[in-house]
Amino acid sequence: MVCEFLDELQGIIDDRIRHEDSGSYTRRLADGGVDLISKKVGEEAVEVVVAAMRGDRGWVIRETADLMYHVLVLLRFMDIKFDDVCKELISRHMARVGANG
Repeated sequence: MVCEFLDELQGIIDDRIRHEDSGSYTRRLADGGVDLISKKVGEEAVEVVVAAMRGDRGWVIRETADLMYHVLVLLRFMDIKFDDVCKELISRHMARVGANG
């Protein structure tokens, strides 16, 4: 499955953040801290909304990729694994399934 790449991307993000001498964009985001990373997440989320409202499927895909990347950087910076988010989604789903019996 293509989404298995998220695990690989998390590893790439981890590696770039760990290497403080790196001039990578990921490292620059980490150097800017939670404020800069959060700002970028917000900007990308707005761009997804604008793209969707214009009905441009390709643009939505590109902007969603940007958003996902920045969310992964934010999660890593806050020491949260994407698996933790997935577990929360599963928990919510199971609660709804259980409630609907």
